Amino acid sequence: MENKAGNPKTIRENNQKVLAQYLFKHGTTSRAQLSKVFHLSSPSVYKNIAQLIDQNIVLEIGEGGSAGGRRPMLISFNYDMGYIVSMDLKGEYLKLALANLELTVIGRDEILIRDYQSGQDLFAKSIEIINDLMQKNHINASNLLSIVMGVPGSVNQQTGQVNMPPIWFNVGDMKRIEDLICQAYPTCKVIIKNDINLAAIGEMRYGIGTGCKNLIYVSVDMGVGAGMIMDGNLYEGSRFSSGEIGYSRTSLQTTKTLEDEISIRAITEHIKEHEGINQDGRIDKFLSKDRKTINIPEINKALVKQDVDLLKIMEDAINKLGLILSNICALLDIELIIIGGKIVDIDYDIKTKLDQIINTNIPIEVKTGFSSLNDDEIIFGGFALSLDEILKKIAIY
Repeated sequence: MENKAGNPKTIRENNQKVLAQYLFKHGTTSRAQLSKVFHLSSPSVYKNIAQLIDQNIVLEIGEGGSAGGRRPMLISFNYDMGYIVSMDLKGEYLKLALANLELTVIGRDEILIRDYQSGQDLFAKSIEIINDLMQKNHINASNLLSIVMGVPGSVNQQTGQVNMPPIWFNVGDMKRIEDLICQAYPTCKVIIKNDINLAAIGEMRYGIGTGCKNLIYVSVDMGVGAGMIMDGNLYEGSRFSSGEIGYSRTSLQTTKTLEDEISIRAITEHIKEHEGINQDGRIDKFLSKDRKTINIPEINKALVKQDVDLLKIMEDAINKLGLILSNICALLDIELIIIGGKIVDIDYDIKTKLDQIINTNIPIEVKTGFSSLNDDEIIFGGFALSLDEILKKIAIY
């Protein structure tokens, strides 16, 4: 590395970046081992590591073992050199988590979105919460390196414009929110992504999709959407709108979309409209008090008892989802489908049914599974993007 032609400052920064990234990924080692791995001279390694220590990026943690002679001083990446925040805005609540660079979650909180009149008010409250979490853990604002937000709708990465925003989002674009956060944390990088895309990244990096190059994360919640990982990378499309499978049609005989047919909102409407469920009073148990969504615990009790009407509603929904996913898998040669959202809380054998439909309709084997990150897939997707951004310029801080 050090012998390549170029500006000495650039060479030094590149060397330090590579050394820091290696330590981040591989853990504790010695300067001598780094010399062997990267074919760098000992003086070069010592000088670069000394500068990384001065920047608080690398730590000396004590002497290592030795077969004979002087014991080497071990060095390690300083995972507490900076901190990151990830936000999930997919549902009724804004959830946020603060972590160090080893992804040890230091604090978390959530805010009921409908309590705020605008996006600006909501994020102003978020800043208050982040400040409180950092103060409790004695973290300086200058050490907050990145905030990633997972928001509903497509996000144009060039303009910051969010299309199909949720009802509370009355700011024109995310630039104003970004400016608000940057005023509070001038050294912080703000990244805004579609929430379902972040979920796909989270599952690929830390969840059930680890090691999988081509997968789809499908969320069936109040809406329906998908995040696609192709060849190990997030695929967002030409207009950052890939994965909007909720707009798919399941039949030419209806104008209803997939979201109209299978979302939690749709299942709620199917229950309301079902004549048998209405006649015998079961509807009062199956819906929430305001009748805007389903009462999942009561529905699960009924499904365990083989409630014929509910079983038919669920069967129809999963059949429609399975057919759409079959077409996507046949087109893109997908290895894994991950199902997330509130639908996974319903006590219906979704995985078995989807396996039957998909593997009956297409000649390639596709695995299905549920999100494995305990409803934190968006949070961990945000963490993944933060770390990628930080490691790109780790020796420049």
